[in-house]
Amino acid sequence: MKKLFFILIFTPFFCTNALAENCQDIKIFPQIEIFSSYGKLYYDTSKNIEQITDYAKKYGLTEGGLFASGLATVDIATDISTNTIGSFQNNGTLCVYPTKATLFIGLSNPTIYISKDLKPESCEYKVVLRHEQTHQYINKEMLDYFLPLFKEAFTKIIHQTPAIQITSINQVDAASQQLTNQYNKKILPLIEFFKKEMIKEQGHLDNKSNYLREKNLCF
Repeated sequence: MKKLFFILIFTPFFCTNALAENCQDIKIFPQIEIFSSYGKLYYDTSKNIEQITDYAKKYGLTEGGLFASGLATVDIATDISTNTIGSFQNNGTLCVYPTKATLFIGLSNPTIYISKDLKPESCEYKVVLRHEQTHQYINKEMLDYFLPLFKEAFTKIIHQTPAIQITSINQVDAASQQLTNQYNKKILPLIEFFKKEMIKEQGHLDNKSNYLREKNLCF
């Protein structure tokens, strides 16, 4: 979801921008905030192995052997909120730029599925549960690792995205949306990289040797 809010004023917002010849010259230093969340972890024991396998395919995930009895899923939630200002410069140019930009990136709907065919008191159940809990722990660790990178990238994007020149106050809303769209487009490559790195890190847990080692815990 993209959010925006604008204020129209008729004097320069920042004194350092008072001599700006055009919108491209305005220095952009708004308030920048980054928020995150791990999401609320859910457990689902209502599905059998076949249903879990089908669900895993929808996420592009596969588990082998014993671990077809469990699955850990999570979505990545992002949102950019932008407060903007419309300001007439000394030469009469009307510019729109942010006063506050907020990025939310976090985990959404983290869920652990355990087959209803496994008995809760069994060794197999406990091993599968621990395996899937480890997947969710990896997700949290990866988010923590990437948060400073997102903050640095988002701050750079805001500072380097120029203000937008408009010819009428009726265009302020559209210009605000345009800025927000630019921020989303520029942060998207890092989000996609984050997702790929999460999958790669999960691969250290999902491999034949680890499957065999964990399976042997119950035999």
